[in-house]
Amino acid sequence: MAFLPGEPLILYLPNGRTVSIPQLREGSRTHVEGFPVPHSLLIEQAREGIPLVLERGGWVLPLRPTHAESLSNLKRRTQIIYPKDQGMILLWADIRPGLRVLESGIGSGALTVSLLRMVRPGGSVVSVERREEHAVEALRNLGVLDPGGVSDHSLRIGDMYDPDLFAGDDGLFDRVILDLPEPWKAIGNVRRILRPGGILLTYVPTPLQVHTLSLALQETGNFHLIRTVESIVRDWEFGPQSVRPAHRIIGHTGFITTSRFSPDPRPYIPWEAPF
Repeated sequence: MAFLPGEPLILYLPNGRTVSIPQLREGSRTHVEGFPVPHSLLIEQAREGIPLVLERGGWVLPLRPTHAESLSNLKRRTQIIYPKDQGMILLWADIRPGLRVLESGIGSGALTVSLLRMVRPGGSVVSVERREEHAVEALRNLGVLDPGGVSDHSLRIGDMYDPDLFAGDDGLFDRVILDLPEPWKAIGNVRRILRPGGILLTYVPTPLQVHTLSLALQETGNFHLIRTVESIVRDWEFGPQSVRPAHRIIGHTGFITTSRFSPDPRPYIPWEAPF
């Protein structure tokens, strides 16, 4: 399949190195191993998955980036949520088509793109962001990575800790996802906007934050089945004479905490593993 102007592209070299091209543009060039490769050449001759012989000699394998690869190359002011954590978030928050999701802490928009890919068709994502400069960059990234998702997304500039943020009739959300330093301060707003049986998911980096949040949720009597997990990913290397784990490991990056909401306060119901 040919590549079109404006598409992203990754060139894989025989030595394992990669050259990432965020957007193919007529008249532009990208250096590969020190030699300029015109984008017009890639648009005219490159086909996905077919080795492309370069004019200077040698070859590259052109491929469209996966979603995880696109996130790794995202322009950002803030640290993105790693793909390994995003996969857990989408699973434990049970994100699926048709849901109405609110996220707070849009950052660079990496998780926003993943959420939009999952809620379609029929769903939507509302992002709350306190810092306008982050919101502007996130919307720019969203337009590049998922232009079709713009119509299913809306942005609100505001502070999730502000008790007057949802003073109007905003309707109820099926899921609320918080990437905030003090998510317990947003519990009051979450209780106003999360539907009965809905899921609250938070992402924080330290055990102390999780501890403070868990106690605050239990005290309300509205949140049950609190569960906290983390994701650790380790690659493996397979050679002709050896099998071993890779020297690099993506270890702890954040804690993912989920809970279920009930508007009728009752004594806390703890989560227990079903097996």
